[in-house]
Amino acid sequence: MVLISARPGTTATRAPAHGLRPDREDLGLAAGEFVLTTAFMFAVFSLVRWGLGTAAAGATPVEIWLRCAVVSMLVGLVIVGFVVSRPGRWTGAHMNPAITVALFIYGRTPGRRVLPYLVAQIAGSIAAAAVAGLVWGSAMAASPTRYAVVQPRTGTSGTMVALAEAAVLAIIVAAICWVPDHRPSWPMPWIVGMMFGVQGALLGTLTGGSANPARQLGPALFAGQTHVLAAYLIAPVAGAALAAWALRRRLTAPSRTAGAR
Repeated sequence: MVLISARPGTTATRAPAHGLRPDREDLGLAAGEFVLTTAFMFAVFSLVRWGLGTAAAGATPVEIWLRCAVVSMLVGLVIVGFVVSRPGRWTGAHMNPAITVALFIYGRTPGRRVLPYLVAQIAGSIAAAAVAGLVWGSAMAASPTRYAVVQPRTGTSGTMVALAEAAVLAIIVAAICWVPDHRPSWPMPWIVGMMFGVQGALLGTLTGGSANPARQLGPALFAGQTHVLAAYLIAPVAGAALAAWALRRRLTAPSRTAGAR
Protein backbone atom coordinates (compact mmCIF):
# COMPACT_ATOMS: atom_id res chain seq x y z
CA MET A 1 0.00 0.00 0.00
CA VAL A 2 2.74 2.11 0.38
CA LEU A 3 6.22 2.46 -0.27
CA ILE A 4 8.12 5.12 -0.47
CA SER A 5 10.54 4.64 -3.28
CA ALA A 6 10.98 6.42 -6.57
CA ARG A 7 12.46 3.33 -8.09
CA PRO A 8 13.13 -0.16 -6.76
CA GLY A 9 15.72 -0.07 -4.02
CA THR A 10 15.63 3.68 -3.35
CA THR A 11 13.82 5.76 -0.79
CA ALA A 12 14.20 9.42 -1.47
CA THR A 13 15.56 10.00 -4.96
CA ARG A 14 13.29 11.88 -7.32
CA ALA A 15 12.16 9.92 -10.37
CA PRO A 16 13.76 11.17 -13.57
CA ALA A 17 11.59 12.69 -16.26
CA HIS A 18 10.77 10.27 -19.08
CA GLY A 19 7.99 9.76 -21.58
CA LEU A 20 4.67 8.17 -20.72
CA ARG A 21 5.19 4.97 -22.69
CA PRO A 22 6.08 2.13 -20.31
CA ASP A 23 9.13 0.03 -21.14
CA ARG A 24 9.71 -3.64 -20.41
CA GLU A 25 10.99 -2.91 -16.92
CA ASP A 26 7.88 -0.89 -16.09
CA LEU A 27 5.62 -3.70 -17.26
CA GLY A 28 7.60 -6.19 -15.22
CA LEU A 29 7.26 -4.01 -12.15
CA ALA A 30 3.52 -3.67 -12.80
CA ALA A 31 3.24 -7.46 -12.97
CA GLY A 32 4.98 -7.62 -9.61
CA GLU A 33 2.61 -4.97 -8.28
CA PHE A 34 -0.33 -7.10 -9.44
CA VAL A 35 0.99 -10.13 -7.54
CA LEU A 36 1.68 -8.06 -4.42
CA THR A 37 -1.73 -6.36 -4.53
CA THR A 38 -3.52 -9.67 -5.03
CA ALA A 39 -1.66 -11.34 -2.17
CA PHE A 40 -2.07 -8.34 0.11
CA MET A 41 -5.77 -7.93 -0.57
CA PHE A 42 -6.37 -11.65 -0.12
CA ALA A 43 -4.70 -11.39 3.30
CA VAL A 44 -6.89 -8.39 4.17
CA PHE A 45 -10.09 -10.10 3.02
CA SER A 46 -9.16 -13.23 4.97
CA LEU A 47 -8.56 -11.22 8.12
CA VAL A 48 -11.98 -9.63 7.72
CA ARG A 49 -13.56 -13.03 7.12
CA TRP A 50 -12.15 -14.48 10.33
CA GLY A 51 -12.01 -11.36 12.47
CA LEU A 52 -15.40 -9.83 11.66
CA GLY A 53 -17.20 -12.58 9.78
CA THR A 54 -17.24 -14.83 12.83
CA ALA A 55 -19.02 -12.29 15.04
CA ALA A 56 -22.36 -13.48 16.40
CA ALA A 57 -25.53 -11.84 15.11
CA GLY A 58 -26.11 -10.30 18.54
CA ALA A 59 -22.57 -8.97 19.02
CA THR A 60 -22.43 -5.68 20.91
CA PRO A 61 -21.06 -2.50 19.30
CA VAL A 62 -18.08 -2.69 21.65
CA GLU A 63 -17.24 -6.21 20.50
CA ILE A 64 -17.55 -5.21 16.86
CA TRP A 65 -15.28 -2.21 17.43
CA LEU A 66 -12.69 -4.37 19.20
CA ARG A 67 -12.77 -6.91 16.40
CA CYS A 68 -12.41 -4.14 13.84
CA ALA A 69 -9.50 -2.60 15.74
CA VAL A 70 -7.66 -5.92 15.95
CA VAL A 71 -8.20 -6.64 12.26
CA SER A 72 -7.05 -3.13 11.31
CA MET A 73 -3.86 -3.32 13.34
CA LEU A 74 -3.10 -6.74 11.87
CA VAL A 75 -3.59 -5.25 8.42
CA GLY A 76 -1.05 -2.59 9.39
CA LEU A 77 1.45 -5.31 10.30
CA VAL A 78 0.76 -7.09 7.02
CA ILE A 79 1.51 -3.84 5.19
CA VAL A 80 4.86 -3.62 6.96
CA GLY A 81 5.68 -7.18 5.97
CA PHE A 82 4.84 -6.60 2.31
CA VAL A 83 6.76 -3.33 2.14
CA VAL A 84 9.97 -4.73 3.62
CA SER A 85 9.79 -7.95 1.61
CA ARG A 86 12.08 -8.42 -1.36
CA PRO A 87 9.20 -8.11 -3.90
CA GLY A 88 7.96 -5.04 -2.04
CA ARG A 89 11.34 -3.36 -2.21
CA TRP A 90 11.48 -4.20 -5.92
CA THR A 91 8.13 -2.73 -6.98
CA GLY A 92 7.78 -0.09 -4.26
CA ALA A 93 4.76 -1.94 -2.82
CA HIS A 94 2.21 0.79 -3.48
CA MET A 95 -0.80 -1.58 -3.57
CA ASN A 96 -3.00 1.50 -3.52
CA PRO A 97 -3.95 3.71 -6.51
CA ALA A 98 -3.98 6.82 -4.32
CA ILE A 99 -0.36 6.21 -3.32
CA THR A 100 0.73 5.71 -6.92
CA VAL A 101 -0.93 8.93 -8.08
CA ALA A 102 0.51 10.87 -5.14
CA LEU A 103 4.05 9.63 -5.68
CA PHE A 104 3.80 10.57 -9.35
CA ILE A 105 2.68 14.09 -8.47
CA TYR A 106 5.43 14.42 -5.88
CA GLY A 107 8.04 13.21 -8.36
CA ARG A 108 8.96 9.80 -7.00
CA THR A 109 7.19 7.63 -9.58
CA PRO A 110 7.75 8.16 -13.32
CA GLY A 111 4.65 8.97 -15.34
CA ARG A 112 5.09 5.98 -17.63
CA ARG A 113 4.62 3.67 -14.63
CA VAL A 114 1.36 5.14 -13.35
CA LEU A 115 -1.16 3.53 -15.69
CA PRO A 116 0.39 0.03 -15.53
CA TYR A 117 0.42 0.23 -11.74
CA LEU A 118 -3.20 1.41 -11.57
CA VAL A 119 -4.32 -1.40 -13.85
CA ALA A 120 -2.33 -3.90 -11.78
CA GLN A 121 -3.86 -2.69 -8.51
CA ILE A 122 -7.42 -2.76 -9.85
CA ALA A 123 -6.92 -6.22 -11.33
CA GLY A 124 -5.30 -7.37 -8.09
CA SER A 125 -8.28 -6.22 -6.06
CA ILE A 126 -10.72 -8.12 -8.26
CA ALA A 127 -8.52 -11.21 -8.39
CA ALA A 128 -8.11 -11.24 -4.61
CA ALA A 129 -11.87 -11.05 -4.06
CA ALA A 130 -12.36 -13.93 -6.50
CA VAL A 131 -9.68 -16.04 -4.82
CA ALA A 132 -11.10 -15.29 -1.36
CA GLY A 133 -14.51 -16.43 -2.55
CA LEU A 134 -13.04 -19.67 -3.88
CA VAL A 135 -10.96 -20.35 -0.78
CA TRP A 136 -13.51 -19.43 1.89
CA GLY A 137 -16.63 -20.40 -0.02
CA SER A 138 -20.08 -19.39 1.17
CA ALA A 139 -18.66 -17.92 4.39
CA MET A 140 -17.05 -15.20 2.28
CA ALA A 141 -20.18 -14.35 0.33
CA ALA A 142 -22.68 -14.42 3.19
CA SER A 143 -23.36 -11.76 5.81
CA PRO A 144 -21.67 -10.27 7.71
CA THR A 145 -18.53 -10.77 5.60
CA ARG A 146 -19.96 -10.14 2.11
CA TYR A 147 -16.57 -10.36 0.42
CA ALA A 148 -15.12 -8.02 3.06
CA VAL A 149 -16.88 -5.05 1.47
CA VAL A 150 -16.50 -1.80 3.43
CA GLN A 151 -19.71 -0.16 4.62
CA PRO A 152 -20.23 3.02 6.64
CA ARG A 153 -22.32 3.00 9.78
CA THR A 154 -26.02 3.56 9.23
CA GLY A 155 -26.71 7.28 9.01
CA THR A 156 -23.18 8.19 7.90
CA SER A 157 -23.41 10.35 4.81
CA GLY A 158 -21.40 9.99 1.64
CA THR A 159 -19.94 13.42 2.30
CA MET A 160 -18.59 12.32 5.68
CA VAL A 161 -17.12 9.18 4.12
CA ALA A 162 -15.45 11.24 1.38
CA LEU A 163 -14.00 13.77 3.81
CA ALA A 164 -12.64 11.06 6.08
CA GLU A 165 -11.11 9.06 3.24
CA ALA A 166 -9.53 12.17 1.70
CA ALA A 167 -8.16 13.41 5.03
CA VAL A 168 -6.64 10.04 5.94
CA LEU A 169 -4.80 9.73 2.64
CA ALA A 170 -3.66 13.35 2.79
CA ILE A 171 -2.05 12.73 6.19
CA ILE A 172 -0.47 9.42 5.19
CA VAL A 173 0.85 10.80 1.90
CA ALA A 174 2.30 13.80 3.72
CA ALA A 175 4.27 11.36 5.88
CA ILE A 176 5.35 9.27 2.87
CA CYS A 177 6.63 12.36 1.08
CA TRP A 178 8.11 14.27 4.01
CA VAL A 179 9.82 11.60 6.11
CA PRO A 180 12.26 10.17 3.51
CA ASP A 181 13.39 13.69 2.57
CA HIS A 182 13.76 15.04 6.11
CA ARG A 183 14.12 12.02 8.43
CA PRO A 184 15.54 9.23 6.25
CA SER A 185 16.58 7.16 9.29
CA TRP A 186 12.98 6.80 10.51
CA PRO A 187 11.37 3.36 9.94
CA MET A 188 9.06 4.40 7.12
CA PRO A 189 7.36 1.00 6.59
CA TRP A 190 6.40 0.83 10.26
CA ILE A 191 5.21 4.42 10.31
CA VAL A 192 2.94 3.99 7.30
CA GLY A 193 1.73 0.52 8.26
CA MET A 194 0.73 1.69 11.70
CA MET A 195 -0.93 4.81 10.30
CA PHE A 196 -3.13 2.65 8.10
CA GLY A 197 -3.84 0.34 11.02
CA VAL A 198 -4.78 3.14 13.40
CA GLN A 199 -7.05 4.87 10.89
CA GLY A 200 -8.90 1.60 10.36
CA ALA A 201 -9.27 1.09 14.10
CA LEU A 202 -10.58 4.61 14.61
CA LEU A 203 -12.82 4.91 11.55
CA GLY A 204 -13.68 1.31 10.70
CA THR A 205 -17.06 1.24 12.44
CA LEU A 206 -17.92 4.79 11.38
CA THR A 207 -16.92 5.37 7.75
CA GLY A 208 -15.44 1.97 6.97
CA GLY A 209 -11.79 3.02 7.10
CA SER A 210 -10.96 1.78 3.61
CA ALA A 211 -8.26 4.36 2.72
CA ASN A 212 -7.58 2.49 -0.52
CA PRO A 213 -9.72 2.39 -3.67
CA ALA A 214 -8.38 -1.10 -4.42
CA ARG A 215 -9.48 -2.24 -0.95
CA GLN A 216 -13.10 -1.50 -1.81
CA LEU A 217 -13.42 -2.10 -5.55
CA GLY A 218 -13.12 -5.90 -5.76
CA PRO A 219 -15.35 -6.61 -2.75
CA ALA A 220 -17.94 -4.06 -3.93
CA LEU A 221 -18.17 -5.69 -7.35
CA PHE A 222 -18.62 -9.19 -5.92
CA ALA A 223 -21.00 -8.10 -3.17
CA GLY A 224 -23.04 -5.80 -5.42
CA GLN A 225 -22.48 -3.00 -2.90
CA THR A 226 -22.50 0.41 -4.57
CA HIS A 227 -23.52 2.57 -1.59
CA VAL A 228 -21.20 5.63 -1.59
CA LEU A 229 -18.80 3.62 -3.76
CA ALA A 230 -17.69 6.77 -5.57
CA ALA A 231 -16.53 8.25 -2.27
CA TYR A 232 -14.37 5.22 -1.53
CA LEU A 233 -12.86 5.28 -5.02
CA ILE A 234 -12.36 9.00 -5.67
CA ALA A 235 -11.86 10.69 -2.30
CA PRO A 236 -8.65 8.85 -1.30
CA VAL A 237 -7.04 9.71 -4.64
CA ALA A 238 -8.14 13.35 -4.33
CA GLY A 239 -6.79 13.69 -0.79
CA ALA A 240 -3.51 11.99 -1.66
CA ALA A 241 -3.05 14.07 -4.81
CA LEU A 242 -3.75 17.32 -2.99
CA ALA A 243 -1.24 16.55 -0.24
CA ALA A 244 1.45 15.54 -2.74
CA TRP A 245 0.83 18.65 -4.84
CA ALA A 246 1.00 20.96 -1.81
CA LEU A 247 4.25 19.42 -0.57
CA ARG A 248 5.80 19.47 -4.04
CA ARG A 249 4.79 23.11 -4.45
CA ARG A 250 6.30 23.99 -1.09
CA LEU A 251 9.46 22.09 -1.95
CA THR A 252 9.98 23.90 -5.24
CA ALA A 253 8.83 27.37 -4.11
CA PRO A 254 12.29 28.57 -2.89
CA SER A 255 13.96 27.73 -6.19
CA ARG A 256 11.32 29.67 -8.12
CA THR A 257 11.78 32.66 -5.84
CA ALA A 258 15.55 32.55 -6.16
CA GLY A 259 15.29 32.34 -9.92
CA ALA A 260 13.22 35.51 -10.08
CA ARG A 261 15.90 37.62 -8.43
